[in-house]
Amino acid sequence: MGEKAKTLSARLMGLTGRIPRVFMRRHGARSALPINTATVVTAMNPSRLHFPATALLALTMMNLHSETTTPSLPMPERGFVSIKPAENWEQGLITANGTLAINALSRPLNERIIFNHERLFMPMGAPHVPPDQSKQLPELRKLIEDGKYKEAEVLQFKLSDQKSFMYPDYYVPAFDLTIDSEARGEVRGYARSVDFQTAEAVVRWSDDRGAFERRMFVSRKDGVAVIKLTAPQPGSLSVKLKLEPREPSDEFNKDEDVASKSDDMFKRHFGDLKSASGEDWLTFSARFLRAYPGSIQALEGRARVVVNGGATEAQPDGTLAIKDADGALLFIDLHLLKDATKSGQDALKAKLAAVSPGYDALLKAHAAIHGELFNRVKLDLGGGADHKKPTEQLMEESTFDNMNLAWFEKQFDAGRYNIICSTGELPPNLQGVWGGTYVPGWASDYTHNGNVPSAIAATCMGNTPELLMAYINYIESIIPGMEHNAKAYFGCRGVVLPSRTSTHGYNNALAESFAGGMWTAGAPWAAHFFYDYYLYTQDEEFLAGRALPFMEKVALFFEDFVYEGPDGKYILSPAQSPENWPQGSDSQATFNATMDVAAVKGLLDNLITASRKLGKNADKIPTWEKMLSKMPEYSVAENGIIKEWLTPKLGNNDAHRHSSQLLPLYDGLPDEIANSPELRSAFIKSVEDKLERYWKDNERGFMSFGIVQLGQVSASLGHGDIAHHCLKHLVYGFWLNNLASMHNRRALFNMDISGGQPSVVIKMLADSMPGKVRLLPALPQAWPKGTIEGVLCRGAIEIDRLHWDGGKVEAEMTSKNAQQIALVLPRGIAEIKAEGASVSNGANDAERMLALPAGKKVSLTLRLK
Repeated sequence: MGEKAKTLSARLMGLTGRIPRVFMRRHGARSALPINTATVVTAMNPSRLHFPATALLALTMMNLHSETTTPSLPMPERGFVSIKPAENWEQGLITANGTLAINALSRPLNERIIFNHERLFMPMGAPHVPPDQSKQLPELRKLIEDGKYKEAEVLQFKLSDQKSFMYPDYYVPAFDLTIDSEARGEVRGYARSVDFQTAEAVVRWSDDRGAFERRMFVSRKDGVAVIKLTAPQPGSLSVKLKLEPREPSDEFNKDEDVASKSDDMFKRHFGDLKSASGEDWLTFSARFLRAYPGSIQALEGRARVVVNGGATEAQPDGTLAIKDADGALLFIDLHLLKDATKSGQDALKAKLAAVSPGYDALLKAHAAIHGELFNRVKLDLGGGADHKKPTEQLMEESTFDNMNLAWFEKQFDAGRYNIICSTGELPPNLQGVWGGTYVPGWASDYTHNGNVPSAIAATCMGNTPELLMAYINYIESIIPGMEHNAKAYFGCRGVVLPSRTSTHGYNNALAESFAGGMWTAGAPWAAHFFYDYYLYTQDEEFLAGRALPFMEKVALFFEDFVYEGPDGKYILSPAQSPENWPQGSDSQATFNATMDVAAVKGLLDNLITASRKLGKNADKIPTWEKMLSKMPEYSVAENGIIKEWLTPKLGNNDAHRHSSQLLPLYDGLPDEIANSPELRSAFIKSVEDKLERYWKDNERGFMSFGIVQLGQVSASLGHGDIAHHCLKHLVYGFWLNNLASMHNRRALFNMDISGGQPSVVIKMLADSMPGKVRLLPALPQAWPKGTIEGVLCRGAIEIDRLHWDGGKVEAEMTSKNAQQIALVLPRGIAEIKAEGASVSNGANDAERMLALPAGKKVSLTLRLK
């Protein structure tokens, strides 16, 4: 035993041998000790534990040594190395192929690898179909008109026939693969890594026999998880494998109350659990006790185990013991069954048997697909040699005021990696496609009033527009529920997208103190992404066949919903500005929310432009133009910031996490705002006010995507230093050592900013709108030099490379179609040289007109004034 361990042991001798029940619940039979809990090791009574005391000692020693040990793994070119295993599932190594996902807690001796499936939303019972309350809409509006906002909120909820706020079906884990072994001597040389270019995760450690390693990925080509176990010497691999339920009271649940809720949730919803094993296989199955017609009814998992040397022994509890092998290869998949009486094990067995047992060849085939997506974009701001440092060191060295650029660049890559991995047939939910608890925050659903738009924000500009199709397909799949919402709540045609969905589109997200039934901005916000897909890809078939019909459907609702006030302007009532309430009010029930107005204006503008492009809706365009003319105008409060409700009756409540009134600038710069110095000033003052009032000294850091939105607005307005200030908050407070992003300050696993943070960076460096490309529109002083490659612009223009160094700018771009665009720089252009395109003067000295050819690279060199 080393001197540090002896000292620690001596200090612990006086501790009681009793372990609190919550600790035992958090660290059960197969759970390794968390980092920084060495203070309880020698206090434990080893006879009470289900795994060897030698394992505890080995892991303790590993904790002591990992702080100073040079990482034993090579640093991926783009990826990371970490020198600490996970304390809980939020800190695991994550990888996925969009549909099947794994999260490895990366513990040497008592490993748990959590398996997830993108469609595993646990049935919570048949959906509650909102009853028709549309006849009471006039009464509800009258209450709001009379200032009786709380009465209106309560009335709508009572008419819903709900007992309480209802979340949709929860996103939950499928099962765990446990890998148990024993060390010979001290565990040392620990490191783990993820390669973003290949989506391969690796865990490595050593004992007296040499180095052990686990390598794993989820194949995009073969659709299975592949795990390779290697040992340092022939015959030195002895492990026990099992597929078993995720621990209901797992190590993530930090108190007995939460653990009890998780355990209760599991017992009420899962039944007929069975783990089994054979000579070369493992299986797991479970049935959902609250399944309903149309939902998933059961799940089944299977592992094929290919062992090199040694022997295997299937045990009655479903464990497969591997003894004295040279190595092993595991292939794992799972099915979700709509008919619990028809097993899918034969199909799983056949699928796994068809996979060739060659790890390197399988990884190469998978990496070719994944890497092609990931490698489309690259950022270099000068992180340099610091990229070789483990994440724990980068986190320690990077401060709020002195951002480590390598840590920042790794986060940029990690965000894109996380979203690519968690986008399959469905878009990323709140946790992407991962999860380790049966009581996930907010059900880990699709939260449309801010979270999902942040997660998907960089899909197009990040040059992966095909990923946005998962979101579009999902929205189209829940249209029946959205149509019901429009009719049942408001008696209108068209669609209403609720703030929360998973397996259906019904709006159950309301309560006596939550006016979610009044939120109507969701569908027009979704329509923005439909239209934006067209703008980035120029796919006119998609525009005509899918985007335009959806936008028309959304517009139908507002044609019926809006009504004229005494001043001739439309009133949009009822309304909720997520999830805020006006100053002095005790209710979220409101009217004329700025968010709603902005969403409808954007919808109608895009609908008119698309219709004219396609030569359609000539009879409807006048109606939409008239609606635009009657929409309320943006308003500025007395303190110079944008009003959240466009009425003098309702005052701002600015000390709130949401900034919904800033919606029009999240992803663009409408002419109405661009051409108004007063509005531009009011919007950026709103950002500064929110940063000061809500985010300054905010230790909890609740709702990281709120900072993303402030950064997006700042970038749209060209305020680079303010956008950079927003990034400082994100970089410093919302990422863990496994490069997973968080909802709160270093807590609550969440993928919102994995998409949102890269979108802010890209918007700062290369922004676009139809017919216009802006280079370095919000460049902060902190980035005097850098390069970004592969940004996609609206108009199907790819910026192959953009490099800047002081006043010199170099750009290469390729347009899908021949077109003329305005090229805009942040200040006057002293000189421009172009190869492959003709150049003419623009509207001012910071703008030039470029005639881009189709499919040919254009090279530009500019010197700025």
